[in-house]
Amino acid sequence: MRVLLVGFGAFGLWFARTLRETGHEVVAIERDGALVDRYAEWADRAIMGDATDPAVLTRAGAREVDAAVIGTSEALATTILTTVALRDLGVKAIYAKVRSENEARALEGLDITEAVFPEREAAFRLAHRIATSSVLQYTPIAPGYSVQEMAIPNDWVGKSILAIDPRTRLGVQVIAVRDALTGEFKLPPDPTALLKPSDSLVLAGGDETLADLAKG
Repeated sequence: MRVLLVGFGAFGLWFARTLRETGHEVVAIERDGALVDRYAEWADRAIMGDATDPAVLTRAGAREVDAAVIGTSEALATTILTTVALRDLGVKAIYAKVRSENEARALEGLDITEAVFPEREAAFRLAHRIATSSVLQYTPIAPGYSVQEMAIPNDWVGKSILAIDPRTRLGVQVIAVRDALTGEFKLPPDPTALLKPSDSLVLAGGDETLADLAKG
């Protein structure tokens, strides 16, 4: 997969590093030459230029990318102009970093694929982890639903997933089991294996149900 990244700040750097480490190609455009020089190793190609300029986007190969991510923290007008330029060049999937609900609404008319709130999402996950100490990871997937990794509920220890039957009883799906002592990660889990106190579970389900489980 080839992705065009606009903006090589902190958000852009971590995005580029993660995408490349998973084997995908990143082409970055950044106005600040110092940032281009500093982080060029984390992109397959890094270009200094203004991404609102169609000529710069064309030079970066925007017509051939699978998706574009606008990760700048500049004015909303810059994001809008960049989005319009990308659309004109035929880029179908466009993700834009925004700082507020108002900015997200302003981009709705441009039919972007998704408005990304990195600060809000990070704060949301951290709040859930702090509020419930047994929750190790929290990822929202839809309003009222999430995927969570949590310590095993006390009354599940010594029982198998098959015997507990959380999918039928609670509407919760056990996606994976991780052993904290050995680091072993089983996806999908063995439904007949007995759960141990050192296990953590990756669960998908309703937030209220998962919150009740985390208390146990």
